[in-house]
Amino acid sequence: MSIWDILGVEATGDTSIIRKAYAKKLRIYHPEEDPEGYQRLREAYDSAMKQAPYIKTEEEDTLFSEEGITTNNAASNSADAEPSPAYAAGTAAQQQERDTVPPDPEYTAPEYTAVNQHKQPMPLNPIHQFISQVDEVYEDFSLRIDSGTWEQLLDKDIVWDVEQSEELQYALLSYLEDHRHLPRQVWQQLDIMFHFSENRDELLDRHSEAFVDYIMRQIHGTTELRYECFKPHLQENIDIEHYLDLREHAQSMLMHNEPEEAGAHLAEAYAMFADDPDLQLMRGQYYLEIGEPEEALNSFSQAIRLLPEDIDGYRYRAQILFDQQKYEAAIQDLDPILEREPQNTDALSLKGRCYIELGEMDQAREILKQSNQLDNTHIHSFIYLCLTANKQNYDRRDIDPAEKKRVRRNNMLFYVLMVLRLSWLYILVYFVLQLFFDLHPLFTGMLVAVLLWNSWKMLRTHRVIAT
Repeated sequence: MSIWDILGVEATGDTSIIRKAYAKKLRIYHPEEDPEGYQRLREAYDSAMKQAPYIKTEEEDTLFSEEGITTNNAASNSADAEPSPAYAAGTAAQQQERDTVPPDPEYTAPEYTAVNQHKQPMPLNPIHQFISQVDEVYEDFSLRIDSGTWEQLLDKDIVWDVEQSEELQYALLSYLEDHRHLPRQVWQQLDIMFHFSENRDELLDRHSEAFVDYIMRQIHGTTELRYECFKPHLQENIDIEHYLDLREHAQSMLMHNEPEEAGAHLAEAYAMFADDPDLQLMRGQYYLEIGEPEEALNSFSQAIRLLPEDIDGYRYRAQILFDQQKYEAAIQDLDPILEREPQNTDALSLKGRCYIELGEMDQAREILKQSNQLDNTHIHSFIYLCLTANKQNYDRRDIDPAEKKRVRRNNMLFYVLMVLRLSWLYILVYFVLQLFFDLHPLFTGMLVAVLLWNSWKMLRTHRVIAT
């Protein structure tokens, strides 16, 4: 296999093509995961870079020869044409002058002086030039949120230059520390090119832990704030950077359970721009924290109006409506969630509870049974499924033996998991001591007593719920 086969390109003297091919193959032959493959790739890359100047010279020679042949053919085609007397005389006179005029011994070629040097523009460092282009994209908000623009920008030769990748990454992240408001899709594009997620430990050597954690959250979407809502309002006079700072600070305050500080940021941001569904969701969470459910309900309704396809607004509003005993309205908000996520056990459990409160036990039982089948450790689904079997609330019909067997098996598994959850510490201590000491049978009896006691508590709890 030739070096070009290893790189996956045709033989070429263009070093930028060689660098790009090498960078792409690095994703396959990682130094730690495949050291042999990486060694072959690196040797192929080094050989290709050494051969590139000669391949380029051969290409130029070939091109020159082709051009020479074309010129000679043109000359031979016109050889039969007799030149005019004036042209012939002028040519002879020029030739005689070149032959008779001696070279001037006092003539010297002009030297390249400092003055001439200052007249030449200084070349811009490729990395500085790239960061300047990043800044141009960032400052134009319509380009900043366009993933296609970033895709073109990240296809520059400097990005594929392996030898300068570390310095380029450092320069880019230093810029992004103060210019971090980017959509998640853009952060993911940057991660694909620069491998932020894979190289987290290396990033911590050069950047603060808070900033590195911020990058990871943006890439994985754990604290994603969306940008699509701004597209129809790009021409409006909004201090977008200040607004995005307020929105991000408010999110951080809510995550750290500091609603008062979050409320101040949310109020200022809401006065600047109200058509942001993420802002409305945060306002709803803030009002729930301070005990104002009506204001929260209004904020979640606004979030649903602005972004009907997002389920978060429906989820929060359904819970508020359930707490207000508006069960039919809550079911109407749970249906869009289940249309998009049929296996959402939280939504199924809440919908089943709504039907229990409405006295429709058959529907409640079917929904809660579906939730329990999807996740038999979902505590709310299990508890309310038991309630639908309560003799005082539900006139139970004959149950199919296979269904009865499946229910018993699921119940038994649930009880075992709950007993282990209550007793795991006692079990762990017992086995650790058993490894190092010859325990008296009394300790074994104590462990058995704990397990029996926790099993009795589970059975008693089930009896209370079911009867």
